[in-house]
Amino acid sequence: LLVILKCCVMAKVLLRSAVVIVWFGLRGSIAESGTCAAGGGGPECTAERRKPKLKKCRLSVDEDVVPAEKTTIARAVANCKKISGCGAVTANVGDAFDQKQEYLFRYMTRGEPCDVNPQYRTVILPPGQDLQAAWPGPPGLDFLKEQPSVTVLQENPPVVQFNSFLSDAEIDYIKQVANPRFRQSSVGMTYDTGNSRTSETAWLNEKPFTKDKVLNAISDRITTLTAVPDNNMEPFQVVRYQAGQFFQDHQDYLDAQDHQECGGRIGTFFMYLNDVPSGGETEFARWGLTVKPQKGMAILWWNVNYTALRNGEARPGRDENAWHTALPVKEGEKWIVNRWLHPKDFMTPYLAGRLR
Repeated sequence: LLVILKCCVMAKVLLRSAVVIVWFGLRGSIAESGTCAAGGGGPECTAERRKPKLKKCRLSVDEDVVPAEKTTIARAVANCKKISGCGAVTANVGDAFDQKQEYLFRYMTRGEPCDVNPQYRTVILPPGQDLQAAWPGPPGLDFLKEQPSVTVLQENPPVVQFNSFLSDAEIDYIKQVANPRFRQSSVGMTYDTGNSRTSETAWLNEKPFTKDKVLNAISDRITTLTAVPDNNMEPFQVVRYQAGQFFQDHQDYLDAQDHQECGGRIGTFFMYLNDVPSGGETEFARWGLTVKPQKGMAILWWNVNYTALRNGEARPGRDENAWHTALPVKEGEKWIVNRWLHPKDFMTPYLAGRLR
């Protein structure tokens, strides 16, 4: 009995010691967490552990990562954390703000500058890692000149035409799989529809297409010519123009993608699926180039500063001369398919839902 009593006393002492240790450990953790949340603390307070700030201010930047949606502030912040390149969420909440109420939140690339405005609520996320160059850069023009059926439309920066790039069988297949998927074309990261682009678009972006033998064979040839791996390309985008339809002067490079893990659209590989009886040319007014659609032909151009791109710079900056127009189709219809090229992996985060 004496031995049992001694054991009970010893157990009680050990239990009290454990409680004290756990309490002080938790207390230290809470204090550290609070310090980090307030933006203070030492090096141990990493950006990922700092609590996002809720501010009464309106973002003066206008770079949406994805379309706005009506949701609660908590859900908007959670969504922003999952979306590559999202740095802040903001909404006009009016005079009375309720955290449980849904508002039209915008997902923005960054949270500064933010002008004081009591009718807005903005949550700024901690900064993520900066993009680093992971792609060695494009091959030189001399390499492209050695390829079969090549016409150099411009040398600096290079705009290159590849005659008979697609076979008739490949064209028929692309048209077949695209036909049931056409929707009105949109522009930009927010998928706006409007008067600037009047065509129809079909995205071949479902996961099974990543293993499609026909599309993969085309992608392999694009990789040979650009050195861009398939995963660094956006899905095949098929566009159909009817008579009278067009796409006004635009740039393929989207600034908001600079903040995403894939990086911006550094290049465009553009393929024509049919001959157009009249109209439908691709016009590069600043370069003085006009390309007439020709079945099976492809053209390649770079949307960023080509010299900086060749030198391996992480953010070479867009080429303001790469603006181009899809001139109105005057007779018949026009089919094209393109793949946009990125310096880093696009498809992995895209299929995981981090890119939209």
